[in-house]
Amino acid sequence: AYSWEAPLAAHGLMHSVIRNAWASDPYPIDTLFMYMSNMAWNSSMNTVETISMLTDKDEAGAYKIPFIIYSDAYYSETVPFADLVLPDTTYLERHDCISLLDRPISHADGAADAIRHPVVQPDRDVRPFQSVLIELGARLGLPGFVEEDGSAKYRDYADYIVNHERTPGIGPLAGWRGKDGDAIGKGDVNPGQLQRYIDNGGFWHHDFSDDQRYYKMGNRAYLDFAVEMGFIAKAEPIVFQLYSEPIQRFRLAARGHGKVQPPDAERGRIEAYMDPLPFWYAPFEDDTVDLEKYPLHALTQRPMHMYHSWGSQNAWLRQITSQNRLFVHRQTASKLGLADDDWAWIESVNGRVKGQIK
Repeated sequence: AYSWEAPLAAHGLMHSVIRNAWASDPYPIDTLFMYMSNMAWNSSMNTVETISMLTDKDEAGAYKIPFIIYSDAYYSETVPFADLVLPDTTYLERHDCISLLDRPISHADGAADAIRHPVVQPDRDVRPFQSVLIELGARLGLPGFVEEDGSAKYRDYADYIVNHERTPGIGPLAGWRGKDGDAIGKGDVNPGQLQRYIDNGGFWHHDFSDDQRYYKMGNRAYLDFAVEMGFIAKAEPIVFQLYSEPIQRFRLAARGHGKVQPPDAERGRIEAYMDPLPFWYAPFEDDTVDLEKYPLHALTQRPMHMYHSWGSQNAWLRQITSQNRLFVHRQTASKLGLADDDWAWIESVNGRVKGQIK
């Protein structure tokens, strides 16, 4: 993040973790510890190559990634590659937080967040892995997980959700803050916050007033409210830049202007793609693929209910999506001699799968 390789990235890519571990970039590791992210499948972007990295060996016959620890609630696609598998709870057995700080459930007319909370007790020897990680952080004495005297700062993940503050008054949950639960956005810790969420069905929602709902980037009513909530630091207009001066400065640096210069290896890419005006360019992969053999591009997604793993075999979820259709434009399908409900091989440089046409 914030490097010449990724100058506008706010954080690193988890999709690169396995590759970096395999390539010893920037240094070799002895253990790869993964939790919640089913990296052999749903976040790999290239399953064939990722599986190859997880199983690759060096000249001495040792695995290039020496030891893999993985935690999951069931046998997902990453489990077979782990040396040690630690159990986890399911959504119905643990606390979770759908926070304003990370992919919230808000919409244009209001702010919202939510929790999950246990509704059944685990019937096996298992603990919520968020709580396990918090305990590990305390045992290792990591900053943010211990008090000044070295004692654990948080009892478990539920305690963390309520008591953690990213900045003063700003925590994972925005609803029912303050000692009496009468504040939103910013406020003191409320020991009864989780119960207030449970009493409200697990959700908190705040409707914007009519004068806050439109033209938010320059709306004084909304900007003042956003500062009160902690969304932004200052109630100043957020100016849209069709021609982006910050991006143009990167291009000028690549052309030799200024004291801060990109490395020569990145100079050409920075100049070409840091265009201050929006423009289209072909995917980088096209330079490495025979476009006559592979003329089409497929857009893939993970449905919400199959987000973690396609192999969950959850009967309830399978009722929502019992088929994995490939949607094809009718003109393209006609040129290829395909009709609705036909089965076809979908091939790429990474492999092939069979899918039913829609």
